[in-house]
This record gives sequence, C-alpha cells and structure tokens, in this order.
Amino acid sequence: MNPMNAMEKIEGVFVKGFPLDVLANPLTALIHDEGFDTNKIFNVIAAGAKAAGLRLGGVIEKPVAPTAPGRRCDMVLTDLASGETVKISEDRGALARGCRLDLDALSRTCALVLSGLRHCDLVLLNKFGKTEAEGGGFRCIISDALGLATPVIIGVPRRNLEAWRAFAGDFAVDVEASAFAVLHAA
Repeated sequence: MNPMNAMEKIEGVFVKGFPLDVLANPLTALIHDEGFDTNKIFNVIAAGAKAAGLRLGGVIEKPVAPTAPGRRCDMVLTDLASGETVKISEDRGALARGCRLDLDALSRTCALVLSGLRHCDLVLLNKFGKTEAEGGGFRCIISDALGLATPVIIGVPRRNLEAWRAFAGDFAVDVEASAFAVLHAA
C-alpha cells in the first residue's frame, strides 16, 4: 500500500466532520488551546485506522489518575505498534515544581517507535511539546516518517505553533482540533 494514500481506506469510517482531505498531506497538525483534551481525537482516529486495516506507529497519551490529592498525573504514553506503555514523567516529590519530563524515557520511547516505523501506514503523535519546540523529542520520528512517505498526525499546542511551523514548513497542514465533532461512525 502506498502510505500517503492510506487515509483513503478510512474515509467515512472513523470521524464525522474531520476534514479527511488534509490527512493526505505528509503532516497534519491538530492545533489546540491549553487544556484541550486531544486524547479522544487520537483514540478515535487510532480505532478507525485499525478497523480499516492500517498499521499504526507512534504514541498517544494514556490517561492516568493522580496518585495523591493535589499532585499532577503521571505522563504515560502507549506505543501504537506494540501496545507497550512507557512512563515519561519523573516522580520528583510532592513539592517539586517545573518540568517533570524524563528525557531518558522519552528517548527510549522514540527509539521504540523508530524501530517499527518502516512497517507503519500512519503515525500518530500526541504532542509537539516543549522538547520538540527546542529541537528534540519526536522530531526524529517525524523526519524519518517523512523520509518513508508515511503520513503523521500530531497534536500541537497553540503555544508551540510558531516552532512547529518553523520545523514543518510547507509539509504540514494545520487543523483546529476544536473545529469539528469527533464521533465514532455507527
């Protein structure tokens, strides 16, 4: 299967109101405001793509409840190819402030995704975050997917939009994540 035509297989299968024509592009950014939950969108896209017989790569966030009152949740990603979950946040104690991202765990997650990238029809990545905006993180997955002509859908917080556009250039199409209703087609 030609990876860039993979999205044709899922037309009408997984999302009503989603502009499927943009998914034929090499990169599709789901632009969202702070606090907007893209997990439902990614889970619906993943389910529909799997139902259409596509082989998925990438990672999406697995919701995890806080372990104690007043604490933020752990950040856990699920590898879509293997189903393996990876915790990418550090437990720095109840009084810790600032970034809790475990860069070593993120690097291992990238290596896991990259190891199966050649076998994917579509790559989903939960976020172009601060690490990616600064030049690291999922950038290696995105560039390798482009080299393999495998489309990528990624969540991009509005605060990182300028860095995303500088990185992605003309390869990307931006879609407002809140501009459509995500409904699983019955």
